[in-house]
Amino acid sequence: MASGNKLKVHIIRAEGLQHMNHFTADHPYVTCTIKRAEGEAEAKAQTKPVTEGDTLCPFWDETLELESWKPGEALEFNVYDKGLVGSKTEGKALLPSEFFHPHGFQGMLAIIGLPDAKLNVGVQVVGEESPP
Repeated sequence: MASGNKLKVHIIRAEGLQHMNHFTADHPYVTCTIKRAEGEAEAKAQTKPVTEGDTLCPFWDETLELESWKPGEALEFNVYDKGLVGSKTEGKALLPSEFFHPHGFQGMLAIIGLPDAKLNVGVQVVGEESPP
């Protein structure tokens, strides 16, 4: 496959987020971006904002699909809080390629910028040629 592989990224939940919107409720969501070898970000997908329940420990249980991933390219997860005027960044987590390729990944990632905050994700490479 010259165009690269497809990734299935399961955004499960986060814990330890901070209350960011003082005038409205928190509505956290996550974006997942492929970090290209050249340093640019590409192929982005995002979850729906969580609007009910415990928004400091939100539960998404959403599977996102990203196209044209190549071995060696890391994933960047950004956690945002959607407010009335825009979105505020809670923090981000990075998942290097060697952690999920070729056998996939399931677990907690530390959210950079938030002490004790974690993001629970699963990543699976789909459509890659496997040796016989």
